[in-house]
Amino acid sequence: MIYFFHGDDSFSASEALATLAKAVGSDDVREANVSQLEGGSFNLAAFGTAAMVVPFLADRRLVVVRGLLASLDTPTGGRRGRKPAARGDALGPAAGLPALLGQLPETTDVVFIEVKVGRGNVLLAEIEALGTQQVQIRDFPALRREPLVRWVRERAAAKGATIDSAAVELLVELVGGNLWAMDNELEKLAIYRMGETIEAVDVGALVSGARETTVFELVDALMEGRAEAAMLKMEALLQEGAGGPYLLSMIARQARMLALAHELDRERVPQGEWGGRLGTTSDFVVRKTAEQARRFPFASVRLLYGLLVEADLAMKTGEATEEIALAELIARGVGLRHGAPLRR
Repeated sequence: MIYFFHGDDSFSASEALATLAKAVGSDDVREANVSQLEGGSFNLAAFGTAAMVVPFLADRRLVVVRGLLASLDTPTGGRRGRKPAARGDALGPAAGLPALLGQLPETTDVVFIEVKVGRGNVLLAEIEALGTQQVQIRDFPALRREPLVRWVRERAAAKGATIDSAAVELLVELVGGNLWAMDNELEKLAIYRMGETIEAVDVGALVSGARETTVFELVDALMEGRAEAAMLKMEALLQEGAGGPYLLSMIARQARMLALAHELDRERVPQGEWGGRLGTTSDFVVRKTAEQARRFPFASVRLLYGLLVEADLAMKTGEATEEIALAELIARGVGLRHGAPLRR
């Protein structure tokens, strides 16, 4: 059987692949019967060696090919910038692969794993032409909103835990569609509650994104000129064990995201596409960053960077303790929204 897995949800694709790997046979023979090939260095002879022989002391063989179809969408694959002279040119190193796929032994499964493939990809067309009896195409889109809520509930149940609605909503808000991170957080929460219902307070106590939320609140207070509120948030984070360098790095990360948000806004990029450029899958982070960028001019972001550098230098040279350096950063930073920091 030939499988084509594509989409941004690498976690679910990985689990689907693991299910196929289990069908190969017992653990002690699996390594000898599972082959992994990379599209960028694809070799047809190596593929044939892996796919066309009978399994070794196992029920099946599995050949996994990653990124081959996408590599044919690049200029070296002959897809962009010029029309390929012939079908073989378009297939590049995969010329001859469709013929091999049509002759696969019944005991061999081949999985092509891709994130995105361009329209009119020649190899995809060849694979689809083999027919639905030989080919199974599965889309793994990134989960958002209701599908993500359902996934969280089902995943918690699979771990033997129950989770209330408020906790689910908070998890979705904080972690977003990164299922690798979400699964890890659910694992921690399930162990922490030991059979009891996971509640929002547990998410706030254990989930790493909860501290990030407090950092957003700290930056909000800083940008809005609320010095007392910013000081209280800073003290709360320090008491929870967040070190000065960590807080500086989180504020600096947010400053970088604000600068990117201003750039994306100038380029008129739809907010729904910001996540990839900002490096986050969390709708919460995207929304909060967009809100802060609207209130915080780009010139003020540059000034904030300068204050962060000064605070970092003060900590590293011993000129000030972490708490004093942060307090001075806040005291001077509350004037940033007016276009200039307060003087020392």
